[in-house]
Amino acid sequence: MFKLAQKYDSRYTPEAQQKAVKLFQEVLSLDPKGEKGTTDYGEDKVTYTEYAEYSLAEAAMFGRGGLPESRDPGPMKAFIQKYPQSKMLRGAYSSLSSYYQFSGSKEEAQAFFEEYVAKYPDDALVLNSYITRIIRDKEPLDRGLELAKKVNELTKYNPLPRFRRSEAQLYALKGDWEKADEIYGQRFMESRKNNLAFDLIDYARFWVEQNRNLESAEAMTDLALRLDPETSYIRYSAAGILVRLKKEDKALAVFGPDYIKAKLNDSSALATYASFWAGQDKNLESALEAAQKLVDLSPLASRSWMILGSVYRSLKNFPEALKAFEKALQLAKQDWEKQNLQKLIESLQKQIKEPAK
Repeated sequence: MFKLAQKYDSRYTPEAQQKAVKLFQEVLSLDPKGEKGTTDYGEDKVTYTEYAEYSLAEAAMFGRGGLPESRDPGPMKAFIQKYPQSKMLRGAYSSLSSYYQFSGSKEEAQAFFEEYVAKYPDDALVLNSYITRIIRDKEPLDRGLELAKKVNELTKYNPLPRFRRSEAQLYALKGDWEKADEIYGQRFMESRKNNLAFDLIDYARFWVEQNRNLESAEAMTDLALRLDPETSYIRYSAAGILVRLKKEDKALAVFGPDYIKAKLNDSSALATYASFWAGQDKNLESALEAAQKLVDLSPLASRSWMILGSVYRSLKNFPEALKAFEKALQLAKQDWEKQNLQKLIESLQKQIKEPAK
């Protein structure tokens, strides 16, 4: 009878819900003490009786299954009192939260939500559910802001837009539009957009490295570029992914000569561009122009000369590469940098003396 009740309960037609309610009621009459078996509830077990009581309480609260349409939260509150250690307790509170979002008096809702957040004080979703009701009632706003501050602490490493929106709504109700804009304005959404672009690039790079999901990897790369076309990291990362996908023309359109023309006074962009293409052994003439411009802009930086040497080495112009690396060594300040450059110079000297056959 319980299994049949579950089956009807999974169908959301009025007729099926009415049958489910009657069958759950019969389960209770057959086993009022919950002694005749258990059923799965997630990874846990609950008695047929407990599950039936919960289902009937939910039906009463939302006016389903032919029960009175007055939407009575009483049975669910009684369930919580009867089963304080129930595996279904969190679901019971969550259902009551859904009810009190839109129903019940301000006083009833406030009493419930204070109990709810006291029960789960470190759950941002629970706290935000109370904030949502406060916004609906337009009071108590200071309590809402107190809860919003706690939500911010709980989600500081991943501030979800819906939580920020709730906080902004509280400030809007107080007439503090400057604070609302600070919390949920253009700057916040731009940061979300940029973060998503970085996540999409990470996703695409992962699947390209596995040589799987390549169409999806390319699509997510394209989306990252649309979201954040100005960030150099996104550009050169996308180009690297596209080269690995054997889409060299597309990579050049993203991070090629046309791109670098607008960056000729940007040392960081020039360095990234020249280094990238030197590593790819592609687009080397443009990379050389960028490296030479980098040296013009930063002639006393050892890194500028090292990048120029890397481009010359990729072009197989070992004498010029050697000159650039030697200049970089003269300017180098860190011991590790000097050691790396010395190894490069020795390798090039050997290649010049003993050219490949």
